[in-house]
Amino acid sequence: MTGGGPLLGKRLPHLMYGGDYNPDQWPEEVWSEDVRLMREAGVNLVSLGIFAWSRLEPKEGTFNFEWLDRIMNMLHEGGVSVDLATATASPPPWLSHAHPEMLPVLADGVRLWPGGRQHYCPSSPIYRDATRRLVDALATRYAKHPALVMWHVGNEYACHVPACYCDVSAHAFREWLKQRYGSLEELNRAWGTDFWSQRYSSWEEILPPRRTPTWPNPTQQLDFMRFSSDELLECYEIERKVLTERTPGIPVTTNFMRFFKPLDYWKWAEREDIVSDDVYQDPLDPEAGMRSAMAADLMRSLGRGRPWILMEQSPNRVNWREVNVPKAPGQMRLWSFQAVARGADGVLFFQWRQSRAGAEKFHSAMVPHGPPQSSPTWREVVRLGGELRALDAVCGSRIRADVAILLDWESWWALELPSKPSNRIQQLEQLEAYYRPFFEANVTADFARPTDDLSGYKLVVAPSLYLVSDAAAANL
Repeated sequence: MTGGGPLLGKRLPHLMYGGDYNPDQWPEEVWSEDVRLMREAGVNLVSLGIFAWSRLEPKEGTFNFEWLDRIMNMLHEGGVSVDLATATASPPPWLSHAHPEMLPVLADGVRLWPGGRQHYCPSSPIYRDATRRLVDALATRYAKHPALVMWHVGNEYACHVPACYCDVSAHAFREWLKQRYGSLEELNRAWGTDFWSQRYSSWEEILPPRRTPTWPNPTQQLDFMRFSSDELLECYEIERKVLTERTPGIPVTTNFMRFFKPLDYWKWAEREDIVSDDVYQDPLDPEAGMRSAMAADLMRSLGRGRPWILMEQSPNRVNWREVNVPKAPGQMRLWSFQAVARGADGVLFFQWRQSRAGAEKFHSAMVPHGPPQSSPTWREVVRLGGELRALDAVCGSRIRADVAILLDWESWWALELPSKPSNRIQQLEQLEAYYRPFFEANVTADFARPTDDLSGYKLVVAPSLYLVSDAAAANL
């Protein structure tokens, strides 16, 4: 491990510590208490307002930033920096009410409605225009604010809606295919459309792989996975472009979700200034430590060795498993330091103060429902903050690995399509089977693409590399 200085430089010259902060859920008299407790816990960074769109823009084109001004100022005066969210992960009710055509559609034609989050079609021009307008207003207003050190675009892209099958998406899919293949004849050749009389005579005949009587064309499915990852990335890029123009020099991130199948994180990471990740280990899982180490190694690898941020974890229990057991005493601290040891420059949580209503009111937070001083979780939060403050020397650390494990998202997608000799071969299970012996032997491993320069490794392993390009084959 070699040090390289803080990830955010002079803006935040320490290991980052904090979590998602949603002051819009609370009356303003709570805010000053929040800042006081943040100082007590050693918090120096919060991800602010991730789901605040309906507060920031209560009706179309009418913005309300006054409350955000006040809390930004309070945080800055309290010594807390801000990873300011663009708030676009959950559209406000007025937007989908006025434009129900922007809501996503499943492969069987069922439309998903508001009431949760991520209720938007990634290809929708309505949604994209609305996000651009909001992000431009945010970036213009807070470009010079001294608390701003980072931008947080969206949130957990594709977590609930990895793809949309509506007519708007169908049109976008056809345009994507035209760019990829150039001609209908080449698409028919690549997809093998003479099988089952699927040959297309015009572009307008092509649809997303909606629900069919039996298996859809496998190459059509694979291309739709490529397209869906790219469409969401384009949504991210729309916001990132505004932010880099309005606030040059302020890094941009969006939070990944470990080994998340729907998005090609290699392509996504190339568009991020800082890679960040959400890791929710199951305390009942005897291999949780191995799996979180594996996620940390992936994040470091996605950033090409650069430090990364553990953007979300739970201080204690979550509320979305069938049975939500608490973490054992010291377990949160152990897994936090594991992330730092594997290259993380920040340890953050979801969330700062536990919600009193809504779908995640039983999800633990740094500040619990009851008095903090009587909470074992709060005491662990304060202890961890104090310990991280003493570790400035490890900021910017780089970790060297002698082993590379090959991972290609397109190969993963193709491997797990139906109608093969065995559907029991799963990419993640194979990756874990190869990773586990290295973890148990304390051998650090990177993840790499088959086309990467692999000459610096002593060993390269290739679990289930099902789909290989000519360039990758030549490289190997």
